Amino acid sequence: MLRALSCLLVLAFVFIGPTGVSTGQPVAFDEVGPLTPREAEAESDFMLQVDDDVVPYSVMATFVMPGETLPLDVLLPSGTNDFTARAEAGDLDAKSGRPGWTWTAPEKPGLVPIVVEDAVSGEQIRINAFVLTPFDHASNRLGEYRIGAYEAKPLRNDPAYQRPEGFVRVTKENRDVRVSPHFRLRQFLSKQVDRESTFPQYTLVRVPLLLKLEMILDEVQEEGFDVETLHVMSGFRTPYYNRLIGNTTSYSRHLYGGAADVYVDANGNGMMDDLTGDNRVTRADARFLANVVESMRDESWYEPLVGGLGVYGPAPHRGPFIHVDTRGRPARW
Repeated sequence: MLRALSCLLVLAFVFIGPTGVSTGQPVAFDEVGPLTPREAEAESDFMLQVDDDVVPYSVMATFVMPGETLPLDVLLPSGTNDFTARAEAGDLDAKSGRPGWTWTAPEKPGLVPIVVEDAVSGEQIRINAFVLTPFDHASNRLGEYRIGAYEAKPLRNDPAYQRPEGFVRVTKENRDVRVSPHFRLRQFLSKQVDRESTFPQYTLVRVPLLLKLEMILDEVQEEGFDVETLHVMSGFRTPYYNRLIGNTTSYSRHLYGGAADVYVDANGNGMMDDLTGDNRVTRADARFLANVVESMRDESWYEPLVGGLGVYGPAPHRGPFIHVDTRGRPARW
């Protein structure tokens, strides 16, 4: 875990030697297919700065608008300066004098895998780049999918609350794509339609949230729990669905892809597990999970992931859970 956390301490790029080479070749199918469990769990031997986010994992998503440019820079390479990159679509241009590239997204929305490889060791980081479907907010729908209305002005002029420019189009074909080593796109869908049969759907996910969830999961595993992912009870919500379920806040981080309600469910029964060992499932188990999150807050690497943390006890229709987000300032309830 220490390597994953150290990525958030990086304040400057550490480059060595000449630039890597962009091959310009298409990514082969087997390079973008499902990862094996071992590949998914492994951290990379190098790190990749993707725009403002530092990726220490073998796979991570990013989200861009059509035609948007995205910088990719190798960080802390381990003993080599020979890196290559290739993208399935768009234009990938090598930077001069350092291992990095600028990728220009295609105009067509969809999934574009980008693979950066250490040419000596063969170690790879795969960026699953989702080109968003634009949304101009003139309507409350994208096709037949109801979005609802976002507030025109961001909360406290915080850019994190700007109205989304676009959404990830989710299909049967891409719903199981990994957005991080232990999380898939389907886990963040809004619950407003049948998520197994109604397509296309649209969603939002923020990379800092994915990084935070991965680190929470890592800490849970360090506590001795054998769990492959966190159950995401609620990820993205459209403004339409948020109002439908009775929420009055119009600036919920769920609406912006920056929040998740989660619990540990290793036995797959759809409820929080007994984390405290008292043979009951109560609010104390949610508090146990919240304490796992709180244990990270004083670390310097945690600063970019600061956000809300809420603890919820069981209700007749569900078990206990916690809310986490990356709003940029602490909030507790």
